[in-house]
Amino acid sequence: MTSNEEKRIAANLAKTMALLCVRNHKLENIHADKVPAIKTGDWSDVTVVDANGDRIPWTEVSHIV
Repeated sequence: MTSNEEKRIAANLAKTMALLCVRNHKLENIHADKVPAIKTGDWSDVTVVDANGDRIPWTEVSHIV
């Protein structure tokens, strides 16, 4: 097997793994929702209001639950 064939096989394997593991999966939904507006550029001006009415700075919010 030549080096070019190995590279082609590796590229196809990587694309297949990305398709099966990431795309069309719940992880993809993380990027599909609304994005808050920011003015500072560092997210320090964004807060989340939880069900108890507590305001949590965006930089302190757990983004994967």
